[in-house]
Amino acid sequence: MFKGKLFVMALILAILSSLVVWVGTTKATPSSGVTSSPIAAARLAEPIRLKLKTEGSGFGDGLEVTNLLMVKNTLAPGGVFGWHQHSGPVWVVIASGALTLYQGDDPACQGTEYGPGSAFLDPGDHTHNARNEGSVDVVVYVTFMLPEGGAARIDVPAPGNCGF
Repeated sequence: MFKGKLFVMALILAILSSLVVWVGTTKATPSSGVTSSPIAAARLAEPIRLKLKTEGSGFGDGLEVTNLLMVKNTLAPGGVFGWHQHSGPVWVVIASGALTLYQGDDPACQGTEYGPGSAFLDPGDHTHNARNEGSVDVVVYVTFMLPEGGAARIDVPAPGNCGF
């Protein structure tokens, strides 16, 4: 009798866990119109404790960076990166076109446009999205500073502050 109840409870828990994963996946906002080309990846000989001072975000007392990843992203006109976060800070350099960056915690959904030759630091630990609202490709070079086992991209649901 006890084994039967334990089996039913385990089955219910498995179903609920699957639903949580399924709902989280269905609410994610994937990218569209993005072509990514890896440039280089490296593991640091020794981890570096990184602490960046950024307003309202950052990784608290710092982050142990062990891996670097460099990627070239090309975003077609009308393309979107989708709402996401990162496991560590990210440097973004705009090579061509204009990239409009939106913050998930901005109730007014005011985008910031970055043109060719500009750069910004994305602290990584917050929800954001970037779009190509122009008529030419946007080319950006991205350097990810990641902890051991960290993901370059973490898809998240739309925060609801923007109409897209």
